Amino acid sequence: MPPFLNASQRVVPPLFRHLVLWYNAFDFRRFDESLFLDFGMECPAPLTRAGPKRKAEYFAGRLAARRALQFLGCETLALPMGEHRLPQWPSGYRGSISHTRALAVSAVCRHDRYQAVGIDTETVFTADQCTKLMRAIVSEAEWNDVIRGGCALAQPQLTTLIFSAKEALYKALYPHTLLFQDFSAARLTRVCEESAQFQIELTCDWSGRYSTGTHFTGWFQFFAHTVVTVIADGYHK
Repeated sequence: MPPFLNASQRVVPPLFRHLVLWYNAFDFRRFDESLFLDFGMECPAPLTRAGPKRKAEYFAGRLAARRALQFLGCETLALPMGEHRLPQWPSGYRGSISHTRALAVSAVCRHDRYQAVGIDTETVFTADQCTKLMRAIVSEAEWNDVIRGGCALAQPQLTTLIFSAKEALYKALYPHTLLFQDFSAARLTRVCEESAQFQIELTCDWSGRYSTGTHFTGWFQFFAHTVVTVIADGYHK
C-alpha cells in the first residue's frame, strides 16, 4: 500500500448489496507524483499543473474505483477522464467517485445491477459554514419535515448530510440527464439514523424518466468526521 494511504478498505452498504464501496483514507502531504507511473495511471491534462493536494485526491479516488473494479473481477482498470469530465467506466460497469481532502470513496457495480449510481463524501460542516450555507441547501419546510420525522442529528451533521445526499443524487442522475440542478431541485423527506437511510424526492422534472415526485432511498455513514452518502437506482436481480 502506498505510504500516503492511511487505510484502504471495502465497505458493505446493507441497502445496496450489489454495489461495491471502497474507501481510501490518505494524507496528501505524503503523495508522490511517481505513483501515477507506478500504478500505470494517467494524470489527465487538466491536472498537469495542479498542486499535489488535487493530484493526490484524484489519484486516491481513481485507486478506490480500481480496487472496487478488481473486487468485481473487472480486468480493464483504466478510468480516463471523458466528456463532461466524467470517468469513462469499463464496458459492463458503472460507478461514481468522490473525495474530501483526506478521504476518497468510490461506488461501483456491474452495468446490469443498477441504472444510476452516485456517491458523495463531505467533511462535516462547522457551525459557521452551516450559518452561511444552510439557506442555500435546505428549505425551512424541508428541515422541519426531517426533524418531525424523528431525526436527532446535530445541526452540523444533518446539514452536511442533506448537502451530501443531494450531491450524491445529482452525481447519480447527471450522466443520464446532463443537466445542472440547484439544491431546490430535490428535497429530503426522511432521515433514519437507525437504518442509516434517507428518503429524497425530486421537486421538478430532471428528465422524462426522472420526473417531479420521483423517490429515491439512499444510505449514509459518518466516518472520521466525514459523511458518505450513496444512491443507486433501478435495481435488477
